[in-house]
Amino acid sequence: MASDLQGSVQVVGEAWKESAYYEEAERWTWVFWDAAHPFRPWFDRLDLQHVLELACGRGRHSEVIAARASTLTVMDIHQENIDACRQRLSGFSNVHFIRNDGYDYQPVADASVTSIFCYDAMVHFSPDLVESYLRDSVRVLVPGGMALFHHSNHDSGSTQHYGLNPCARNAMTLERFNALTIAAGLEPVASRTMDWGGFANLDGLSLVRRPVAG
Repeated sequence: MASDLQGSVQVVGEAWKESAYYEEAERWTWVFWDAAHPFRPWFDRLDLQHVLELACGRGRHSEVIAARASTLTVMDIHQENIDACRQRLSGFSNVHFIRNDGYDYQPVADASVTSIFCYDAMVHFSPDLVESYLRDSVRVLVPGGMALFHHSNHDSGSTQHYGLNPCARNAMTLERFNALTIAAGLEPVASRTMDWGGFANLDGLSLVRRPVAG
């Protein structure tokens, strides 16, 4: 199982080690934090006591959150991104940096984070990686803690490399994501589709919660 996931990580992650995307994406960061767009109202429902940002990239969202969160853990599979975040966030003493394996949150402790978010990255994850992260979300979230995931809603049925799909979206649908959420032991709280890059309903946004009794 782990070897299969590692193979998926390699396929998904290789394009993002060094990419022009990081610089280009900076000018669109405001979309995620403007109250008129879908992300901000749902993000504001998260408990910011200990926030975990998955696939932090070069820290464009981390920089926004660092001053608001009591503790922020930023996580990425590429050391280059972690190094860039260390430099960008050097003025914050409440930020922890973790290079992870690409399919779970190790070594984050059980029931230690109050919220998780992942923007503009899970859209590229293959379904097995999405499932793996959802299952580990149950482990790391405190009971009642929530996670906000920006994911793909593109599933053409094609087996071509995800990079050939519109905006490099991997195979996923809102319905499939909700099913994986429930199977992982999480509760769906809210979900919606979004237009992206000129494509109608290309993306999904899902807010999920670890059950209080779970």
